[in-house]
Amino acid sequence: MAHRIVITSYNPTLDFGESLVKDMGVDLRKGMWSTEEDLIANAADADAVIGCSPLQPWTPRVIESMARCRIIASLSIGYDRIDVGTASRLGMAVTNLPDFCVEEVSTQSLALLLALARRLLPIDRAVREKQITITPVDREKIARYGNPVYRLSEQTLGIIGMGRIGTALAVKARGLGMRMIAYDPYVLEGVMLSHHVTPVDFETLLRQSDYISINAALNDETRNMIDRKAFEKMKHTAYLINTARGGIVEPASLVEALREGKIAGAGLDTTAEEPLSPGNPLLGMPNVILTGHSAWYSTSSDSGPGYWQKGMVQVMMALQGRWPTYAVNPEIKRQWLQKWGKGR
Repeated sequence: MAHRIVITSYNPTLDFGESLVKDMGVDLRKGMWSTEEDLIANAADADAVIGCSPLQPWTPRVIESMARCRIIASLSIGYDRIDVGTASRLGMAVTNLPDFCVEEVSTQSLALLLALARRLLPIDRAVREKQITITPVDREKIARYGNPVYRLSEQTLGIIGMGRIGTALAVKARGLGMRMIAYDPYVLEGVMLSHHVTPVDFETLLRQSDYISINAALNDETRNMIDRKAFEKMKHTAYLINTARGGIVEPASLVEALREGKIAGAGLDTTAEEPLSPGNPLLGMPNVILTGHSAWYSTSSDSGPGYWQKGMVQVMMALQGRWPTYAVNPEIKRQWLQKWGKGR
């Protein structure tokens, strides 16, 4: 019987790896589904699932319906939307794409930092709406529209999460002359120091940073880690930048901190609510830059088969009885190989 591969985030303009499996005699089912019921109806008989959009609910109920499934292959770095615990309990490998959009997201973090540091948005609005020009003698205009702006070489960048993206950000930010500190209990001190980043504990990072960039994965340890207590420890002149996952920042505490001046502002590519509802307070805040989860994008990251087919390579390995390279639940490898492994 042919293996059934279900592509759950199908886009007819992209090759999700269909060309790689066309000679394998597999049965392909393609669609874009956003509810538990639709996912169960279309993926319950899958041997492999690929796609896993951030807007899809990969809940225990959905995963438990897929009795034949060997692998759930996510097409992103983050996999927090997938109940990995349930998948592991049922012997399914879960994979991500750890090297996707590292350059793009680290650049977005830096771009948000620079825009906030130079107060580009309020000055842009003033130029457009009031037709002003801020010359060296216009001290009043500087105070009203540009103040405060600090030299970045006199500022501290705190990075939460020194994985691929956090490290790429540190490499880029070094050229600005910033002092860099980072919190990541899973990265060796020597690795951070080799990138001119000083490892610190979480509280020290909050207290000393002028810019805090979140570049960590969302999990039980990081969920809502930036809460009211965290904001109270930050400088009132500090900016928060989040290009990771919105769930790392507690939404009500973020709004409170921005409204009450506990921090100076924020650059947010990701938010706890996506997309933002029309009444979300963040939409009306002049000290917030919102980029709508677009940090992953570039014409390079979104073109050609390099990215979109990587997930299918993981699926092919699993269907051939090989443990997939990018599995995020290695603790079940032995169990998985006993059930599905080549030559078992």
